[in-house]
Amino acid sequence: MIQLEVFGEPAPQGSKRVYNGRIVEAGSKKLKPWRKAIAQACFNLLSEDHKLITGPVKVEVDFYLPRPSSVSQKKRAMPIVPPDVDKLARGCLDGLNQGADSGKVGDGILYADDSQVVELIARKHYADDREPGATIVITPL
Repeated sequence: MIQLEVFGEPAPQGSKRVYNGRIVEAGSKKLKPWRKAIAQACFNLLSEDHKLITGPVKVEVDFYLPRPSSVSQKKRAMPIVPPDVDKLARGCLDGLNQGADSGKVGDGILYADDSQVVELIARKHYADDREPGATIVITPL
């Protein structure tokens, strides 16, 4: 089991679309720095004898979002507004899968490819008692 603490504002990854013959990712301007923060947290855990996980994995992630100052805990206890948890998970999985050498998604850090994720549990919370970010647990199965 590998546990990561990532700090920063979680960013959703939108759908891809074709624009002028190029594939463009619809998403927040915060996505690239968020994926970099996740990748950096992964690199910080690596040891010299680290081996890429090649089998199935379970990923469990708790996102901690900043509470808007206009929304009290009494008014809205849980973040039932965008960003959607599935889009947050998509951005997170790509951050976990961002390669060390190329910096491109799909080169693997802790595990080789997103297709290895056979179980995904994602939750979102307001970061009332901690910094915004995420706690990510990766378990080889």
